[in-house]
Amino acid sequence: MSQNSVFYDASGRRKRRFTLAVVAFVLLLVLSVAMFAVSIGAVPVAPLLPVEVERPPLQRMAAPHGVLRRARRSIAYYENKLFGTAARKPAASGNPTLAIAFHTPWDPSSAASLRRHVEQLDWVIPGWVSVTGANHQITVFRDTAGRTILNKAIHRPVVLPMIQNALNGNWDGKGTAALMADPKARAAFLDKLVPWLANNRAGGAFFDFENLPASAQANYRAFLADAQRRFAPRGWVVAIAAPVGNPEWNLPAYAKVTDKIFLMAYDEHETSGEPGPIASQHWFVEQVANASRGIPPQKLVVAIGSYAYNWSPAGNDAMSVEEAWQAARDSGTVPTFDPVSGNSSFAYKEGDESHVVWLLDAASAYNEMTFLQRAGIGSIALWRLGAEDPSVWKLFGRDHRTLPPASVIDTIPAGTDVDIEGPGEILKVAGTPVTGQRSVVTGPNGAITDVRFDRLPAPLEVDRTGYRKKLLALTFDDGPDPKWTPQILDVLKREHAPGTFFIVGENALTQRPLLQRMIMEGHEIGSHTYTHPNLATSSPGQVLFELNANQRLFQAFTGRSLRLFRAPYFGDAEPSTADELGPVLQAQNRGYVSVGLHVDPDDWKRPGVQAIIDRTIARVTDGPANCTNDSPVDCSRNVILLHDAGGNRAETVAALPVIIDRLRAMGYHFVPVSTLAGLSRNASMPPISASDQLAARVDLGLFSALGFIVVALHWMFAIAITVGILRALALSALALIQARREGREVFPAIDPTRFVTVMIPAYNEERVIERAVRGVLASTDVAIEVIVIDDGSKDRTSAVVAEAFGDDPRVRLLTLENGGKARALNTALAQAKGEIVIALDADTQFEPTTIARLARWFDDPKLGAVAGNAKVGNRVNLVTKWQALEYITAQNLERRAFARLNAITVVPGAVGAWRLAAIQQVGGYPHDTLAEDQDLTIAIQRAGWAVRYDQYAVAWTEAPETFRALAKQRFRWAFGTLQCLWKHRSAIGSSHPRGLGWVGLPQAIVFQILLAAISPIIDLALLVSFVVTYLDVQAHGWAQTSHDVYTMLTFWAVFTTIDLLAATVAFALERREKWSLLWLLIPQRVGYRQIMYYVVLKAITQAMRGPMVGWGKLQRTGRVQAG
Repeated sequence: MSQNSVFYDASGRRKRRFTLAVVAFVLLLVLSVAMFAVSIGAVPVAPLLPVEVERPPLQRMAAPHGVLRRARRSIAYYENKLFGTAARKPAASGNPTLAIAFHTPWDPSSAASLRRHVEQLDWVIPGWVSVTGANHQITVFRDTAGRTILNKAIHRPVVLPMIQNALNGNWDGKGTAALMADPKARAAFLDKLVPWLANNRAGGAFFDFENLPASAQANYRAFLADAQRRFAPRGWVVAIAAPVGNPEWNLPAYAKVTDKIFLMAYDEHETSGEPGPIASQHWFVEQVANASRGIPPQKLVVAIGSYAYNWSPAGNDAMSVEEAWQAARDSGTVPTFDPVSGNSSFAYKEGDESHVVWLLDAASAYNEMTFLQRAGIGSIALWRLGAEDPSVWKLFGRDHRTLPPASVIDTIPAGTDVDIEGPGEILKVAGTPVTGQRSVVTGPNGAITDVRFDRLPAPLEVDRTGYRKKLLALTFDDGPDPKWTPQILDVLKREHAPGTFFIVGENALTQRPLLQRMIMEGHEIGSHTYTHPNLATSSPGQVLFELNANQRLFQAFTGRSLRLFRAPYFGDAEPSTADELGPVLQAQNRGYVSVGLHVDPDDWKRPGVQAIIDRTIARVTDGPANCTNDSPVDCSRNVILLHDAGGNRAETVAALPVIIDRLRAMGYHFVPVSTLAGLSRNASMPPISASDQLAARVDLGLFSALGFIVVALHWMFAIAITVGILRALALSALALIQARREGREVFPAIDPTRFVTVMIPAYNEERVIERAVRGVLASTDVAIEVIVIDDGSKDRTSAVVAEAFGDDPRVRLLTLENGGKARALNTALAQAKGEIVIALDADTQFEPTTIARLARWFDDPKLGAVAGNAKVGNRVNLVTKWQALEYITAQNLERRAFARLNAITVVPGAVGAWRLAAIQQVGGYPHDTLAEDQDLTIAIQRAGWAVRYDQYAVAWTEAPETFRALAKQRFRWAFGTLQCLWKHRSAIGSSHPRGLGWVGLPQAIVFQILLAAISPIIDLALLVSFVVTYLDVQAHGWAQTSHDVYTMLTFWAVFTTIDLLAATVAFALERREKWSLLWLLIPQRVGYRQIMYYVVLKAITQAMRGPMVGWGKLQRTGRVQAG
């Protein structure tokens, strides 16, 4: 290339300046990130606000001796009686060793326990299905958490969904008896059940049909036989729950039609009767021994319990072992181990009510498992996950095929439950988990004979406050949103009602005016984290970032601090697992007050305006209806949750004024959350301290810049998509109009006497040069001469031409020193005999009629050049097929459309004819750009010559066959285009020529340079959006994120549809092309475009730096196939 080439800087000053600018930008970026990181990490811990709470006192009572006196013999007696025989291994008795557990989806603690112990289980039995009613209605219970845990398990246990005949706590024995008695109904039920089990990757089913009359037993067995016949081909298990001590159940008969029988060996005393041991040791042994007779060992599973029952005059309830311990701890007592039953118990008073609690803990489980081990029973099921003594997992599970010493249960893991006390929806973590300690005493045969609790474990303790009669706080999550938040603020202003907005930082980043408006209009603002993650599954470091980033943004934008906090997906004011409260404790340690809620109309699901109104009113007024003995614990319905962002909130906006009016009419008053907490507004949003002023000013600049980038990316994406769609539509329309015009146009006749000079510049083209020349000489209906210009080749290019065509007068060979393509062509121009010249690349093959078709247009004296139809001739792999598709759907479609506007910007070097006089008028082929064909095309049009396109003049060119070669070629094209646009910049917007100045050159700048330069940023933002959306769906479920997914899919669908439409038009106009290429369009847009982006960015960079950029020779393969 010439020393005078466009962008070349011989002095090197631009390169140094560019390097300095890049270094400065990187340093500024690193400094900004460092300052941001320091600011985020250095948020001072605020003192905890004085929120007062009160716990109701519990009183200790003497142990329930009356119950204990009923038993006459101690565990020591039964130890010798029951455990005196030598232990048998399960395998020896034919009983496999399985660790099985029941999972109850209605208890969040069950999912938490499943998450902790899923890898320890061979089988899991989740309560997913019920069948009840006269019509045998099947109800499937939603269990997103449980299903996710099971599906993500490294060693997924066998899942046997539990099918029960119960709904809402009511057992439907009558309905099930009717189902069992009807063979058609049984078959219909199994017809529905089998595919459902298959879709849920089940290993069978566990049937728990209770309260069956004796008359239904035979029919039940017939049903199980039907199920077994259906399940057997799939290798599925038919399992049932069988009660112990019920003579109506013929267990040997059931064993013949099932694969597993679970003996439910607990509930000796239950909540429907008098207090007593839940499964005393002697009762357990006798029941298991009696029930297991006649059951093949390989079919036998014994279910043991680990939970508690609480009997009181007000009602009897089941509770977890940890809840029982907490009641004992709160009342100042400890459970007492009963040496007679092997169960533990205690008593306490709450007010005037006396409570008696019995529990099955790890000590009772140890004794039961000791007996089962000695009896050769290895398959044990635990009822139930979430209620168990955590120490059970030191005895039970895949890692404990044999029992360890009893002393392993001495240390009790810290509580995993949550102890919540007091009324209200404002939370304070009052205590953190504490491990417990007990001492066990064992008898000569290993059974536990005594237990002493030295320290009870403690869970997370949470105190609630905020209950205020007839006061309500309207809270809004997930905003601010530029569309919906202002409308909600308008309603609140009109209704004179204060609100509390829990903001998401990434949403507030571009909405500083809305934050300031909230404060000015008297509302409160709390933190809802920066990116709205599920904090229950986040690391402590991520939680800290979420809190601090949101805090710094709010301080920078408002000059105040956040003190109220609500964790995303908090659900209600009574989180039931420690995982949910971990982030609350972390926020509290940073000085935040956590705000829950009891009134959630689920407005984010968009159930309808009336539904939002009705649910809100019902849940507010439901509190007083549940009050007992004037206690406010069950009355707190003070905090209402609505949403001002996260989707279409038109229903919320419409429902809000009605909610306010109706509740005011019922005597309620609206207050900010701080009023419920007994705080002032300044306490909930205090002005920032002097020490934070500097950080706030720095953060203001950083957040403002970040917000500007976010807005810019949003607009860039929107503009790019919109302009891209409009361009595709416009090109398609113009191409169709041009095709229609050509269909009516009478093409000039071909003149066989017309003389054309074909120039073939060659540099190291020995592999393809002979074929190129022969292809030109085979042209029909035209007189030609061929000038081969060897531009200093280092191979046998000249020798090949001389040997093959030395005797052909139509072929001349010019051998030059290497000086570049432009100089070679200009040398040939000086010797050209034809008025029409063609510059042919050596890697291109013309069809026989191509030259004649190009030449026929030059009867028009104003015509300076004709562009032909270039096609890829070596479609040998994906890279070349993608280029073939691009030539059809982009280059040729574009050329046809621009021909309609007289705006063609390039006559391709692969196939184009020129009027010699036009070239000479502009000084020959330019030597100061790499895209000499584009440069010349623009130049002759600026000189007043016309350019047109002939789709029937076809040439087959060799395309790069590797991505590396492609990038090399396209960099030259991109750099050359940039040179041409800069060189001819004065023609932009000019009317000479109008089509080129107003359309051709501007569109090249916009689409070939600017959009290509920013597209990597758009693609990266889109990729991040896809990843974030996927993670949101995984963490938050489909319902929460479906709006974002639908929006993204809509954009993609519209753009892809238009893209396909334009491609279809291109193929329809290229009737000789194979439509099979079209399926490559979408993958091409994913993998191919990035190379184009890279070369454009590289071209822009090199243009700014100013180095010498050469052609870069591409290796020829000679695999072009014409036609």
